[in-house]
Amino acid sequence: DFGQGVTVDSLDNLYVTGTTNGGIDNNTSSGSDDIFLIKYNSSGEKQWTQQLGTSSRDRVALDADEIMDGVTVDSSDNIYVVGQTKGGLDGNTNSGDWDFFLVKYNSSGTKQWTQQLGTSSQDSGNGVTVDSSNNIYVTGVVAKALDGNTRSGGLDFFLLKYNSSGAKQWTLQLGTSSSDLGYGVTVDSSDNIYITGNTG
Repeated sequence: DFGQGVTVDSLDNLYVTGTTNGGIDNNTSSGSDDIFLIKYNSSGEKQWTQQLGTSSRDRVALDADEIMDGVTVDSSDNIYVVGQTKGGLDGNTNSGDWDFFLVKYNSSGTKQWTQQLGTSSQDSGNGVTVDSSNNIYVTGVVAKALDGNTRSGGLDFFLLKYNSSGAKQWTLQLGTSSSDLGYGVTVDSSDNIYITGNTG
């Protein structure tokens, strides 16, 4: 079991996400690796645990020991988790290999919606943030052209915008002829978006 991301809400509750190969807090493993989300209050008392996965592999980060920006909260204390899946999460259809996903939970741990997107190759969602209007931005890595964008060569990084209802607003893809990976994303007070990562 690996804890790979943490964030806090407006009441200083903590949310921890990561990857497990078993069943956490009496949850049932879906098969292979699953994603978990645990809520603690500011005193460290556990409030609830959610576990999500498919019969294939599902994880928060590219490798089990990586720490990612894979969880955030909005102004209403909804929680958003990103990662990657080899299956079809919550009835979604896998695009061919690793897809990335975005899942929304409310502060009670009730799942609101799940979005899954990818190409026929290996793709991963690595970072997530929200703006002042509770729009969600996801960054990560794609190996082919995503949503009609042009692949630069090797791996490219992407930036996706969703509204709070989970409707996709736009997709950007950028890279060089080598490999380029998006890892972290944040917004400023004017809702400008900043991405960090690495490039070959």
